[in-house]
Amino acid sequence: MLRLVLFSAVVVAPALALAACAPAGADPTPAIAQTTANPCFQPNLVRNFSAPNEQTLYVRTSATEVFKIDATVCRDLPSALSIALEPMAGTSRLCVGDQARLRSPAIGPEPCRVRVARKLTAEDIAALPSRDRP
Repeated sequence: MLRLVLFSAVVVAPALALAACAPAGADPTPAIAQTTANPCFQPNLVRNFSAPNEQTLYVRTSATEVFKIDATVCRDLPSALSIALEPMAGTSRLCVGDQARLRSPAIGPEPCRVRVARKLTAEDIAALPSRDRP
């Protein structure tokens, strides 16, 4: 019996102390703010893409959203007719800063490692040469 009381004092007391430090309610605002500050997209919703060179890929995810993706060097990426982006984190979306695997028949059987660099603004999109706009 003494062991049970001692165990309870050693295990339960620190857990209660930690629970007291936790916020009272879950505030959804930080999650929304993080998503707004760190834009994301679902790779399966990519509508179009363009690759001006072997290190840069632009993907259009909606009528107004274009993301720039940086690659190390993806051989023959500019000649790709199709691509597939696979998040490395095992999630269903890619956010700015995330790494992914880029697959395409044009680049061969091994995927390229890429990173979502940023979401382009409307001005950035307009500044792209027309041949590079997805």
